[in-house]
Formats: sequence, C-alpha cells, structure tokens
Amino acid sequence: MSDFDGCHLSCRKAGKHTYTWTRCELASPPPPTVSMTHITTEDDGSSHIKFDTYTVEGLADLIEPALKNVKVTFGPNSIALLEKGNTLRLSGGELRALALEAAHAIIHRKDSL
Repeated sequence: MSDFDGCHLSCRKAGKHTYTWTRCELASPPPPTVSMTHITTEDDGSSHIKFDTYTVEGLADLIEPALKNVKVTFGPNSIALLEKGNTLRLSGGELRALALEAAHAIIHRKDSL
C-alpha cells in the first residue's frame, strides 16, 4: 500500500493519490492567479457580486488586444537608430498609454458581454 502520511482522507479512501492541491502530498501547486469582482444583474433584477479568476496567461489574453490600440510615432532620430539595428526605450508617456490601455481592458472586461 502507498504511503499517504501527507495526504487527506480522500487519498486513503481511494487507495491512490488524488493529486488534489492541499489534499495530496504529491500534488503540484496551481499557477498563481488574481481574482477580480464584477457585478451582474440577474433576471429578477437583483445584483450579485461574482468573481473572475485569471492566471498570467488569462490576463495576457485580456491585455494583448487592448495594446493593439496604442500608437507609437517614431521621429527621424528614432528611425535612424532602428535602421542601425539599435533598440529604443519607450518614453514615460508611451509607457503610461500602454498601462492605461491594459488597465482599461481589465476593468472593462465584462462590458462586451
């Protein structure tokens, strides 16, 4: 019989490891997530608070389309640097525009539903 010393009763009853996080000693931790609330209105008109949980990949799926809205205009000096194979850093204003688009996409994630 397997050793279930670090496992919850469910592993012992099943006679095998369930690999359920916090219940099985052999389970892998889940990926980090962030949870955000949104308010829904039910058919009867009552409001309910619900939670959305996102992994890093899930947040990226929200943010990436929003970043396509950001336009960066390069001046002649920047273009010359790029033509030489150099890299550029975005200015503070450009970084702020990216951050605002990402934040807007996250906050308004339910608007199109």
